[in-house]
Amino acid sequence: MILTCPECSARYLVDPKALLPNGRVVRCAKCKHSWRESAPDQEIPRVKAAEAEGPANPPARPETDAGQPPPEPPTDDSPGAEEDDFALKRPPRQKRPRPIPKGSNLPALQDHKHQDSLWGWYGLAAFIAIIVSSFMFFQPTISEVWPPSKKLYRAMGMDESRPTHSGNRKKAEPAIPLEKLFRIEDTIPSKVIDGEVVTLKVEGKIVGLSDETRRLPLLKIALKDDQGATVREWTFKSSAATISPDEIVPFYTSLPNPPETATSISVTFAEN
Repeated sequence: MILTCPECSARYLVDPKALLPNGRVVRCAKCKHSWRESAPDQEIPRVKAAEAEGPANPPARPETDAGQPPPEPPTDDSPGAEEDDFALKRPPRQKRPRPIPKGSNLPALQDHKHQDSLWGWYGLAAFIAIIVSSFMFFQPTISEVWPPSKKLYRAMGMDESRPTHSGNRKKAEPAIPLEKLFRIEDTIPSKVIDGEVVTLKVEGKIVGLSDETRRLPLLKIALKDDQGATVREWTFKSSAATISPDEIVPFYTSLPNPPETATSISVTFAEN
């Protein structure tokens, strides 16, 4: 129900039930004019607040003493209801948020504890350092429990035979002399003359003495004179790359036009 002030024509949206049963005195919140509004004859349909908006008016308040709450709406049993004033109130308007003007600085966050985040980063760095140190310190144990880690250690230049920690460093095994792994037998030198070209041929065999298959080293031939001085030498490969236990591998080499001062020949391994 819409009420209109007879003095300033301000319009107000009022619940019709507030005027039942005998009407009541109302006061305009804009001009403070009071008048008696009769009760509606029949039920009046409610009107939306947007349809009842009129000129902007200050908020209405009841005509009572300062600091006293507004009177309750009258009922049928309340005596003197016809003499009470009823203050008209406008529905509150929803305030729209104002946009932030350009160039304005947002307020800084208060009580933001940056120290907590720093401690988190410190803890993560310490955890990573412990993992890396353990991986380096316990290299022999990790390699034994997890064999694939040996490839990672080799890629990092950390061979298992020489770990970084001096307390766990393994002693290098002494090299086995080649004479205990292989034996050269039946060395036969010979000369073949083809026209004016003289070719020295040397043949023999190698016997495997080890209990496992090993790679054969290079062979070295030295030609010496009567005083034992070397006048010519060269290296060559045997007929096989590896040799098994008790296996015999033959070898052969030749040299065209050998020195005439050479009176003796020796066949040894190139790698001592």
